[in-house]
Amino acid sequence: MIRDGADGDSPRSHIYIFYIMEGKELTGFINWNELRKAIISEGRKGRGRESSEEMWDKRAKEFNKSTREKSDRTEEQVASFRLDPDWSVLDVGAGTGRLSVPIAKRVRTVTAVDQSRGMLDCLRENIAGEGLANVTCLQKRWEEVQLGVDIEPHDVVIASHSLGMFDLQEAVAKMDAAAKRRVYILTAAGKWFFDDLEEELWEREFDGHTRRGGWRSDYMLLYNILHDMGIYANVEIRDAEHVQRYESLDEAVGRWREMRDIPEEKVEDLREYLSKKMIEDENGLVSKRRAKSAMIWWPKDEGS
Repeated sequence: MIRDGADGDSPRSHIYIFYIMEGKELTGFINWNELRKAIISEGRKGRGRESSEEMWDKRAKEFNKSTREKSDRTEEQVASFRLDPDWSVLDVGAGTGRLSVPIAKRVRTVTAVDQSRGMLDCLRENIAGEGLANVTCLQKRWEEVQLGVDIEPHDVVIASHSLGMFDLQEAVAKMDAAAKRRVYILTAAGKWFFDDLEEELWEREFDGHTRRGGWRSDYMLLYNILHDMGIYANVEIRDAEHVQRYESLDEAVGRWREMRDIPEEKVEDLREYLSKKMIEDENGLVSKRRAKSAMIWWPKDEGS
């Protein structure tokens, strides 16, 4: 309802917007989970018949190379979890183990869940390389994981940039049920590192539709869903920097092509585009991108 605040007694006119629900709360006025489903559905139209498992299987080795270059940010994130040496940690969407491996050095056990066999193969190699024996891998989509059957509750549940589930509310509810002490979710605040770059690449250089669309992974969607669930989470916003180094333009083109499924006929366009975007230094080419990251977390009780 919109009312004019000027009643003749005031020299100024104000417009007030009132939402009247007869004393009811605003929770549920917007169904944030259904809104996100619509956004996800739109983004998946361009994927074709390739499943998400197949997509990440193909990208696993390149993704593993990329995440190895984020050690400083990884150590900062792991330290912020305030883990106890006797705890168990569940890493949802663990990928190649960017968090699982350093966490395993600090806690009793880690369970790494991921849908991609290729990702978990890399994770197992990384575990072996560190001489760790306290990490269990489970290849399964989080939506298909059954608590009490596939896994038992863990002290801490972590999900880092792995919220690709269609029904986010259902997925987060399962994370909450799987945690005995705390849940930590790392996601983007606004657009992520390469959102702007990829949007420009696909829209202008390749004359196509936006490939990603950063808002679908923005923390505010998740936060609003949690609020509607009665989970009043803590939010910490941090600056993040992604530094990617390449020995040559050929390497940069090859790695971008593999991670982003650039078709053969567009490779030269990609080469020309990257040559303008990369900075050359004494070690080759470097790409630096800055973004905001969000850590959303909540305790299962006041003492956690």
